[in-house]
Amino acid sequence: MFGRLLFVDLASGTIRDRFLTASAVSRFLGGKGLGIALLDELSTPGGDPLDSGNPLCFLTGPLTGTPFPTSGRFTVATRSPLTGLWLDSHAGGHFAPFLRKAGYDGIVFTGRADVPVYLWLCDGKAELREAADFWGKGVEETVRGVREETDPKAHVASIGPAGENLVRFASIAIDCDADPWRAGMAGRGGAGAVMGSKNLKAVALKGSKPIPLADEAGMKVLVKDLLERVMKNPGVHSLRVLGTAALVEPMNRTGILPCFNFRKGFLENAHALNGANLRYHARRDAGCFNCPIVCGRVMASEGRDVKVEYEALALLGASCGLTDVEDVARAIAVCNDMGMDVISAGGVAAFAMDAASRGLLEEVPEFGDAAGQVRLLEAIARREGIGNLLAEGSRKASEAIGVEAWELAVQVKGLELPGYDPRSSWGMALAYATADRGGCHQRAWTVMPEIDGAVERFSAEGTARIVKNLQDDRAAAYSLVVCDFLPMETEDALKGLKAASGIELDESGYLEIGERVWNLARLFNLRHAGPEGTQDTLPPRLLREPLPMPPQGKTAVSLTVWDLKLMLDDYYSLRGWDAQGHPRESTLKRLGLAEGFRESILEKGEK
Repeated sequence: MFGRLLFVDLASGTIRDRFLTASAVSRFLGGKGLGIALLDELSTPGGDPLDSGNPLCFLTGPLTGTPFPTSGRFTVATRSPLTGLWLDSHAGGHFAPFLRKAGYDGIVFTGRADVPVYLWLCDGKAELREAADFWGKGVEETVRGVREETDPKAHVASIGPAGENLVRFASIAIDCDADPWRAGMAGRGGAGAVMGSKNLKAVALKGSKPIPLADEAGMKVLVKDLLERVMKNPGVHSLRVLGTAALVEPMNRTGILPCFNFRKGFLENAHALNGANLRYHARRDAGCFNCPIVCGRVMASEGRDVKVEYEALALLGASCGLTDVEDVARAIAVCNDMGMDVISAGGVAAFAMDAASRGLLEEVPEFGDAAGQVRLLEAIARREGIGNLLAEGSRKASEAIGVEAWELAVQVKGLELPGYDPRSSWGMALAYATADRGGCHQRAWTVMPEIDGAVERFSAEGTARIVKNLQDDRAAAYSLVVCDFLPMETEDALKGLKAASGIELDESGYLEIGERVWNLARLFNLRHAGPEGTQDTLPPRLLREPLPMPPQGKTAVSLTVWDLKLMLDDYYSLRGWDAQGHPRESTLKRLGLAEGFRESILEKGEK
């Protein structure tokens, strides 16, 4: 029922169907789990992620496109050109359900086309078309042009000039902000650069095939009950009114909002960045496919629509010294059309501003210079002037500049940190340090439990168990695939999986899938990046400099190397890893990942 993949060899132009084994679906489900299983099987150690041998996978899950709430998301899996690690970048919108309606559960691209191309997939029929006319154009112009050549209602995943120029944090845009529905973004880790390295400008699709369910009646009952609970949830109410910008006020009030390249955790005046001000400026709301939450807020900026989210307000805004949502919207517009991750773009811009303030860089604006920031982002996307260095990401840029700059690069394993200072949230400190794709908040988001008092703040005790359990749970949920914002219970996920695919699991089996995915990703990273590339630590600034706290910054908090080590030792023990963070043989055997126990996840031959 689930497991038909379209394999596209861009070098030869060959397109064929491949199928997952039944065992692969039960062990890895789809999305994130299927992504790491495919990468593990198809990748060979060595080489740069921008070489033609790096696969690029667009993957749905068993719940994608079904009536289950938030079923519009999918996973882009590849090896990251920013970190050298495994990368799963997740996106919402309306692309994924129509990939399944077109007859496929995923697309795997290999090789490199000789000339720019795009893939057109319509109800089971796929073809590669030349894309020379779109090369060099921004996302919005590309989406319009591809639809003119294919179908006005086609959903399009595309890259902008940043992906073409191999900016190492280039994103893949899903449709565009001008669409009446919610656009998505596979932002983190540079999947857009991998797409650009393959001369693949876009993937366009349209589908009308029904998505089969194992138990339609059971799914209907589950969805009715789940939606009733979702719509009574206070957190959902906040997102429906203010969008993700609702986080600005509590993060600023509790000293978690990164400001001026993580020099401090609050702004004295953040009112123009908060959710209420965005609500004032928003011209419409936008939701993903089959989502009751509708968290997207779209505002007008210089004649164009821009979707504004918390992470952009934190990184392109507060961390760069910008304090007005209108200024941040202009920066987001550049990133979205050029095709760059707003988190890494903001992190890199803030790093550059910090370095310039110390005389380490030239051609860089000061903190708070909104117009200068826009010019810098455009230079990065086009690799012009100082933008060529910064397009490599803050880690590589700091290494090129020297030791003083290394202290200013706020990244983990090469991935710039998102909008939560870990000195104010120790759960996030451990989550960042151990995340399988580098500094990421989505693997285990402990922020609100710490603020609310459900988890003790500024304490190493018990933190490892919370982070480990959240990582396993999210890895399983991202394999289904569903959204972080859906307030579901594990039982809901199990019932949804059974109704969609017929697969029956109990809670321990479900979480074991997450644990299997997490350990396979660790093995992949050790094989491809080695011990140097998988060091579980935080950047120097966060382990050495105290963090001034609101309301006036007269008090400060610190997170030391020893605090992090205590949490890591506990974490490794709970994971069944040795003191160096390598999975023990007993752990791998239990999860069916030991050498000699693995089998191909793909059926032999074609059907």
